[in-house]
Order: sequence, then C-alpha cells, then structure tokens
Amino acid sequence: MKLFYAHYPSLEDAFVRLVRTERRDALSRWLVVCSSSFVAGRLKNRLARELGAAANIYFMTGGALVSELDAEAPGEVLPLLPQDNLRDFLIKNLLAEPGLDRYPASRGFVQAVKSSLRDLADSLADPDVLDEHLRTAPDAVLEQDGERLAWFNRVYRRYREREDSIPGFRSYQAAFERALGQADHSAFLQSFSKIIFYGFYDMPGRQLELLNRVRAAYPVTVFAPYIKHPAYRFAKKFFETNWLGASGGEDAEAGRFGALGKSGGFLFSPEGSADAPGVQVVSAADAKGEVFYAAKEILRLVEKEGYRFADIAVIARSAAPYQDELRRAFKANCIPLDASFAYALQKFPLGVFCLNLFSLAANGFDRETVQAVVSSPYFKRTEKYKWRALITRSLVSRDFSQWLDLLPQTKNYDPGLLDWLTETKRRLEALDAPQRWQKGAELALALLEDNTDQSALEGKDGEIYRAVCDKIKSLAAYEAVRKNAGAGELVRELADALAALSFNEAEAVRGGVTFTDASRARGLSFKAVFLLGLNDKSFPLITPEDPVLRDYYRYVLRDVLGYWINQSLDRADEERLLFFAAATAATDKLYALYARAGADGKAAVPSVYLAELARAANLNLQADDAPRVSGRLSERIAAAGNEFLTPKEMSYSVILHPASARKNYERAGLLSGGVSRALSAAAELSKSGALTDFDGMIQSGAEIFARENKTGFSPSALQELGQCPMKYFFDKGLRLAEPDEPLSRRELSPDRRGTAYHEILKDFYEELYQKGLTHELFDSAALEYLRRAVEKHYDKNSYRAFGIYPVVWELILKDMEEKLSAFVLEDLRHLGPFTPAKFEIPVSCEPTDELPVRLRGIIDRVDVDEKAKTFCVADYKSSRKGTKDLASDLFKHLIFQPFVYVFIALHLKELEGYTSAGSCLLSINKGYDRRDLTPEAFEAVRGRAVRFLNLLTGMIQDGTFFLNPSDLCAYCPYAAICRRDSFKSLLRARKSAAGRSLEEARQ
Repeated sequence: MKLFYAHYPSLEDAFVRLVRTERRDALSRWLVVCSSSFVAGRLKNRLARELGAAANIYFMTGGALVSELDAEAPGEVLPLLPQDNLRDFLIKNLLAEPGLDRYPASRGFVQAVKSSLRDLADSLADPDVLDEHLRTAPDAVLEQDGERLAWFNRVYRRYREREDSIPGFRSYQAAFERALGQADHSAFLQSFSKIIFYGFYDMPGRQLELLNRVRAAYPVTVFAPYIKHPAYRFAKKFFETNWLGASGGEDAEAGRFGALGKSGGFLFSPEGSADAPGVQVVSAADAKGEVFYAAKEILRLVEKEGYRFADIAVIARSAAPYQDELRRAFKANCIPLDASFAYALQKFPLGVFCLNLFSLAANGFDRETVQAVVSSPYFKRTEKYKWRALITRSLVSRDFSQWLDLLPQTKNYDPGLLDWLTETKRRLEALDAPQRWQKGAELALALLEDNTDQSALEGKDGEIYRAVCDKIKSLAAYEAVRKNAGAGELVRELADALAALSFNEAEAVRGGVTFTDASRARGLSFKAVFLLGLNDKSFPLITPEDPVLRDYYRYVLRDVLGYWINQSLDRADEERLLFFAAATAATDKLYALYARAGADGKAAVPSVYLAELARAANLNLQADDAPRVSGRLSERIAAAGNEFLTPKEMSYSVILHPASARKNYERAGLLSGGVSRALSAAAELSKSGALTDFDGMIQSGAEIFARENKTGFSPSALQELGQCPMKYFFDKGLRLAEPDEPLSRRELSPDRRGTAYHEILKDFYEELYQKGLTHELFDSAALEYLRRAVEKHYDKNSYRAFGIYPVVWELILKDMEEKLSAFVLEDLRHLGPFTPAKFEIPVSCEPTDELPVRLRGIIDRVDVDEKAKTFCVADYKSSRKGTKDLASDLFKHLIFQPFVYVFIALHLKELEGYTSAGSCLLSINKGYDRRDLTPEAFEAVRGRAVRFLNLLTGMIQDGTFFLNPSDLCAYCPYAAICRRDSFKSLLRARKSAAGRSLEEARQ
C-alpha cells in the first residue's frame, strides 16, 4: 500500500500530481473511493478543469463500493432491511422480550438503542467474544458495571438473529459479507489498474475490514488527511494504527492553510500567532443578520472584486437552522445556489394535511384540526368551502360530543359535515382496534385515498403523496415482527413513521454558491468561505456520552478487543477537526460570523473556536472597526449600499430616505406605476400634519351614517366609536366581521353567561309581576320562584347546548344559581315602591332636533311606580365597570346605557304619562351592586351628553375614523392592520382637530 498524507488542500494537490505523472494512458481505468460524494465531485471537477478530462477515472463512496461488489456476486438477493420505522418497531419489540425488558421502551430510548446497535454492528463486534471477555477478563470497572453491557450484548445478539429472520429482507451484515467474499476475485476491481482510497481520516470496523480485504488483493494507494497538528488529534490513533502502521507513507504537506496563512499552524496550539489579513470576524445581531451580511458581501465580491459565485461557499456546522432564511435571502438577492435542503413531512402543506387527518381522533376532533383538514386544498369533498364557513360560524371547541350538540344549531347547518365527521371517527376508531397489521394498513390507506383530492397534487406533491402511501403500506411488514397491532398502536406507529419522513429539495445551479454543513465540507476548497454560527453550543456541537453503549464499553471494544469503534466523547476532538477543515477551506477570504442573540432573543455567547481563531490570527473581537451587523433593519439597509438592495429592502429604505427614494428606484430600473403610487402613499404616511386618507379620512362617511342610522345606533356601537373610531370603521364601515369565539369545554364565556342571566331574570320577575307577588314574598318563596325560572331554561343536560363537560356544567349551573339567589334577594329589598313590569324590550327613538340620530337598543328591565306614575330603567351587568358616578362614567368610561335608555324611554308611547325616576346598573357576578343615575343627574348632564353623542355621530357623517390606541387594543381583532405602532400615524391622530375634540369631550 502506498500512502500520502497531508492537510486537505495539500492532499488534493498531491492527488492531482499523481494523476498527472502516473496516468499516461487515458484508457487506463482508475478507481477512486472517496470519503463523501462531495469530495468525489470536487476531485472530478478539478481534474476536468486542470487536465481537460477525467475519462476512465471512476469516483464512488465506500458504501457504493459495497453495493457494487454485492450486486456483482452471483445469485438472487433480497432487498436490505431499511433503517426506518420497521427497524424501530423491531427494536421496540426486542426490548419487550423477557430478559431484555430492563428499561421502558420509550421512543427516545428506542432511538438511542438503535444508534448504539448500529455502532456496535459497524465495529464488527462478535457477541460471543464480548460474552467471553465479560466472564473471564479481570476488569474492576466491568465487575461493578458489567451487567448493563451484558444486557446490551444480549440485545445485540437477539437483534442480529431477528434482522436475518424478517421475511422479504436481508440484513446489511449479510450484504457486507457477500461483498467481502466477492472482493478477492471481483471482475469489477480487477478492471482497474489503480485503486485509490481518498479522504478517510477515520473508518468504522466494517469499512476498515473492506479496505483491508481490497488492499490485501490489489495494489492500493491511500490519500489520508493528516498532519501533526492539534486539530488532527481525533485522527491520530486511526492514522498511526491503520495507515502509518501499514506503510511508511509520504508526507505531502506543503504548509497550506489558505486564508489563515501561518496563523493556521498556531490554531489550537498553546502558544503562537500570526496575522491573517484574509480573515474577518463578523458580529451579527442574530442568524438572519449573518445571512444578510453573507448575501450582501457575496454580491460585493462578485460585482466589485470579480469573484465567481462558484468560488464562494457558505458553511455552517448544521445547515438546518439557516436553510430557510438563506434560501429566502439568496433568492431575493438573485444569488444562485448549489445546495440540497432537507425538510420534514410537516413542512409541506400536503404533509400537514395527512398528519392532521390521522390525528383528528388523537386531538379530540378539536376545532383547529378539523378546520385545517376541511380547509386544505387537498381535501376531496366538494362541499369543503361551505363546510369551512360552517365550522367558522359554529361554537365548537373540541370533543366529538360538541360537534353532535352544537353543529346542528349553527346557521346554514349542513348535515353532510356531521356525517363526514361521524364516518371519519368510525374509521379512525377502526384503525385503533386490535387487528392484523396488513388489515390496518389497508384501512389507513383507504382513509387517506378517500379524503385526498389527487387532482390537486402539483409539483413535489406527487412525490410526497407516494411516499406517504408507501409508508402506510410498510406497516404491513410489521407482521414479520408481531402479527397483530394492539389497541391504539397502529395509529401511533403510523404517526411516528410519517413524522420521520423527510424530503430533499435541491437548488443545484451549476456555478452557484455552495451551501453545506461542516461535515460534508471536509476536503472542499473555495476562494471565499462564510463560516456561519460560530456560537457556543452551535460550533462545536456538544456530544453527550452514549447512554446505552458507554465510553468505557467502547474503550474495551476498541483498545482491548480490537474492534474499531470510537468513544462518544472523542467527537469533541472531531468537532475541532471539522472546524479546522472548514476554516482552511478558504484560500483567499474567510468570514467567521457569529450572532449576538439566539432565536429566542436571549444573548448568545461566541464559540470557543471563534476565540481561538481570533487569538491565532491576532484579531480583536471587540475592536471598534470590526464588522458589525446591526439588529435594526434600517441600519443594515443603510450599511449595504443602494446597488445591492433588493426591491423589498429598497422599499424599506424609503422610510430612511424618502426624498431620494424615487430617484433610487428609477436608477435601479424598478420605478413601475405601482411603485410610484406606493412612494406617493409612503410620502403621505410620513407626514406629521393633518389627518389624511391613510388615517381613515374617507369620502363615503355619509353613506355609512345613513346605513347605520336606518337601524339606529346602539349604546355598544356608540361606545366602540368613542373608544376607537378606526375600530368602528373596520367593524361597521367595512364590516370586517369578528369571528365567534369557540366554546370552551371548561368554562362558560361571559356573553353566554350574561344571556343566561337575562333569560332567567326575565321569567322570574315576569311571573312575580303577573301574579302580583313582587312585594309579597318571603325569601324562601322568592328562591322557589327563581328555581322554577332556572329549570325552565336549564337543567343537568343543558351542557350539550354549550359544549361543556357535564361535571363542569353542574358546577357552573350551581354557581349561577348561587349568584342569582343572592342577587334577587337583595334586588327585591331595594325596589322600594317600584315593581319590575317590562322586560327585554326592543326600543328605538326617532331623530329629534335635539339629537338628530336614531337610537336603538334592548332595555333589560323597566320598573314602574303606578301610584307616582314614574319609571326607572334597569340594566343588568355581569361585571362591575366604572364608578358610582354614572354621569361622569358616560364620558370617562363610555358607559352609555344609563343615559341613552332613559333618553329613549322618555320618547316611548308605552310610557306616556310616566315621568322618569332615572336609571340604574345592576351588577350580578360579584355580589349585588346598584348604581343610580338620578333624574337630577340625568338633566344636569343631558346637554353635554347630547353634544357628545352628536360629536361621535358627526365623525361618521364627516368620514373621520382615526385610530385611538388603548388597553382595549389587546382584545381588538383589527389591531394588526390599523398601524397603531406607526409613530407618524399616531401623532397625526393625537394632534388632529377631531382627536383633540374627542379627548376634550371626555374630560
């Protein structure tokens, strides 16, 4: 075996030199087995670029070589047992067998055991040898802690047996042994004049065994990444044992550390440093800031310094946290990408639909999940749009009983929805029943097919749908492990299997910027590298000790028994090597980026690797001139320069430089008609003067007034107008309907409780009035009449009308009865000469000279004194708001009912001949409380109140609907669209004549 070793850049040069000097015949076939497909692609491209072609040089990975030899061996073979949910199920069942059921087989534990079994199998450990060692070897540690290893070895032995017994599949070990047996006389291997293994700094025992078999039969050349450097501590033992021990080797290192220069030699060393002008450390506010900087700097490198996109790479320890933002940002900046991205099933709308469909029962048929299924474009039923509206109108929250009780009471009820829900519930319950796995898989597949509109599948949907169907069908193979599924087991297994599905999306633009993770980037080289995420716990990743196959067991396996397997904590050394490889992948420029805050907004700590890089390269992380990406979008945009802004970013820059915005758009060729109108609007929005069209100043106010005045203004509508004219405009002017709040299974909403109080009290007082008993009752008799009124409307089965749990409803009903009992007893004592005589009266008042608007409402109760011919208007309140001074509350707290209902009552024909004794608010929920607006107080406040009401309704006629933020915004459904957080909009509203008039009127 011939050995070359060096750091990656020099190793690549040595490989190219070998091809140039030793491959004189272009027809000579060479095989290059690479550590990764990325490295293979890199070598192939460089040979093509420098030698013109790479014909008859074949590149493949170690796994591909095993597959090639396995396929070459004679005879029919079965497919490999997949590393998916079937294997998980096999392990879960193994852990339930007598003698192996030492620990609960949770999903997390199954995954841990699976990983440890894979490591043990890859080491080629023999369970018999391990058992013998446990029985005979003097080992103080194993004497104390050997039972766990003995248990795991039993699991391993049983696992190997079961792997080979699954019908229709074979184990990877069987395929490996078949490939190993073929290696000695392989026609495939014999067809090559040279076999090269490239880029391996470590191998599991299985891969090492294949290499040893190949190099025993054929001349092999090895190119191993290794130098005497602290970063290569992880690779040292493997190199000295398996590479250097087999051959003297040739050190091909030329001291090349790319942009790091001489500082690369001091990285991770206890002392020494050197300047590295090509290295920049960049501080960003967060991960988005890192990507923003990378995108703008890439544009600058290409436009200003002549770089090609293909000369640039963006590398992170893990690509997943950056991939969404990077794809978005690079697309917006027109930067081509050469990358592949992985997404879980739930990242795709079709995947969400499938997961929701099968989780309906598990989620208790909650409103959101049902709505999500019915609203999906993939849902098959033609009535789905009507059903979606029906669900929105319904008061259902969760539990199937609520659908049965409440859905039929909903406006425009369609029984087809309830039929579908009932049928789906039946089918999901059938899936949960104990049954053969094959039968359950068929039922699950039929449920999906019957509910999926396959004509709606577009693009990647077809691939996703086929993968979901195949995964459902794969449950049938579980019968090889255990014939029947237990109660509820099939749906759980299906949910886990679907959740584990992932799909790749490639943006493989030839000549684009490479984006990958640090592991795949090993051995690659670029002129400029952006190394993202140099934060604590991000790079390096913290690898905990394997909880199943502990590090001491791994030590015994490798250093005592000779099975090549690494310790878990060795991964800390590998992290250092990955960082070193990524940092030295940059030949000209290295940008080391870190975030000052994480995704949760908490302060983030720079990585120890970043600190070490700064030390070795003589960089000051706190230097005033160090690149720093602001957390403020405006500052980031201002620092980027107009020529590198996207259209959206340029729109933001309008806020910063409104005077030059139009000129910048024109210079960039982006000044379309729509943009021009938007710029004009932005200019209006940035003004600080009078209210504009963008502040709810409309031309059709008279139309809105006429429409609302036709039916009349209620006290609640006037209150809404006084609180925030903009909210009134959205609600009444534009009629953006507020969605009904779904019912809760655990409580009764305040409005529903208030309705119940009104219904009961109406019947209670009405019966007393009709029988002339209002002033004649003892407390016990009053409570008996109250009980009758309650039972007339509500009993123990009324929970169905509210969708409340029966036990909870009993408590709520009891609480309501107690509060009403305390209320009516106190109320009867405070009636004086008045008798409640009229109840829940719809009333209205025509416009008058004094108040030229129509008023309307529903008066809860009118109490009359027949002798004095006076009346008092009573209004029930479930809670207490405001003060004792109702005249003042009309303006400060916008409590209009006491004044407005007396004003209307004075104009009612039913009360002709009666004079007003004022009005009162009666609070129920927190004990009896009565607050009165006396006739004297009414008359005293009448002039001011009428002027206030004229002011409010006049704003409607004038088309003036400005915003007025307050604590009520927290409950307003329009708070996200009113621009209440815009300083200029708020300033215009507060300074406007209308805003000041409203504020002055309320003082």
